Amino acid sequence: MSLRRRAALLGGVTAVGFGAAGYYRLTTTTCDEIACFAFAYQGADDAPSRLDIEHTGGERQLPAGDVYITNVSVDYESGATDTVAWAELDDGIGPTDAINGEARRVNLGSVGIVQILWQQDDVERVIEAWVFDDDVS
Repeated sequence: MSLRRRAALLGGVTAVGFGAAGYYRLTTTTCDEIACFAFAYQGADDAPSRLDIEHTGGERQLPAGDVYITNVSVDYESGATDTVAWAELDDGIGPTDAINGEARRVNLGSVGIVQILWQQDDVERVIEAWVFDDDVS
């Protein structure tokens, strides 16, 4: 194989390699936080609005019994809300099971903010928050 042909082949392989690496970086979600979440809101007029919460990554393996969601509607008629453990929202996951990649749907009260709390050694930390914005469709 000629030197020119080898150089062209090496250049093509290098370009493909960098292209693949760039594509991987653009399509891979990285999270440098304790945990990251994605939110999808579905508003309703005559029923509780819903919020889908998906754990999308993070540095820690969080047990479902240590992760809490605030302002979850527990009684739509009275407007009562409560803070609920992630593990309480699904019978298929136990308090010691990790929430990695799991998603939950919660009913919301009239409160415009939902916090994801992590409780560790009796210390509670806000690790993520979602704020209602009625300008977003």
